[in-house]
Amino acid sequence: MGALTKRELAERISEELGFSIRMSASLVDEFFHQIIKALHQGEKVKMVRFGILEPVIRQARRGTSPVTGEPIEIPAKRTVVFKPSKTLKGMVNAASAEEILSNR
Repeated sequence: MGALTKRELAERISEELGFSIRMSASLVDEFFHQIIKALHQGEKVKMVRFGILEPVIRQARRGTSPVTGEPIEIPAKRTVVFKPSKTLKGMVNAASAEEILSNR
């Protein structure tokens, strides 16, 4: 099982909606750009029936260097957490493609 790339996503959108591949690729790029922009500004991104992307700050903590075994300070950092919706979880665990397609 492989990974779905941005290009493949654009191709599927092109086939499904009848857009050119170039237009579909632009749509995919802009979609991700807007999500990244919102997360950078500290906003949650809520997508109904898909899930929530939320920027969070991980606190600084103490860890252990895997090389030397010495204690080290791991600095605080911003990251993103994804919380899948109940609907998405159901679709991922669906027994058949018909169950997934019926939720469109």
